[in-house]
Amino acid sequence: MESLLIISGWAHGLDAIKPMGNALADRFDIRLMTGAQILREQTIPDVDYILTGSMGGLLAMEFLPPTVKRLVLISSTARFCAGDNYPCGTPEKILRRMILQLRRNPEAVLDEFFKNVHYPFRESRAAIALRQSIEYNLDELMGGLEYLLESDLREIVPGIQIPVLLMHGSDDRIIPAEASKWLHENLPNGQLKMIENDGHALPAHHFESVMHSIRAFLPTDEAPAYS
Repeated sequence: MESLLIISGWAHGLDAIKPMGNALADRFDIRLMTGAQILREQTIPDVDYILTGSMGGLLAMEFLPPTVKRLVLISSTARFCAGDNYPCGTPEKILRRMILQLRRNPEAVLDEFFKNVHYPFRESRAAIALRQSIEYNLDELMGGLEYLLESDLREIVPGIQIPVLLMHGSDDRIIPAEASKWLHENLPNGQLKMIENDGHALPAHHFESVMHSIRAFLPTDEAPAYS
């Protein structure tokens, strides 16, 4: 059975990506890693496929193993911050303000972040309870924000030759939808699926349709994926 690695984004633990893993466990050997773990280790293990998004998408592209055959990027970007002829990112001042406030009041920063993650929908009570039960590592959160502040993978994107499925919500408040459009224009073999009237957390609010697109993109033993 081929392997599929699922990587979580900033401030998301393994519980956030387990449902996707469970939905694909009949077809793949599922491995789960947090973005914080990959950022700490500065490497991604050899796997056949990767499914990730947001900060995880940047990490996947930067540390892409040569064994990977296909890549799924949800709500992703080549550069998190806007600037240098790249208007598809978040204003740098917002990220710098988050870094300053994180030490003083991490709960408030996370509450505001997840409010924007789930826009235009509301975060479910179950999701709120789950994340409030987590003991966040402040140093890991800070390191993730600093990585997002500095990361810029625009030069390496054209060299990613494998098929890439891009999915993005039109109303994303964390990473503008234009970021995936830029990736689509610059990846040699990228496919873009724009989800209208949805935001950053696509699997949280349209799980079945998102997983349907992912299953169609990834190959099976019986038949190849669409090209």
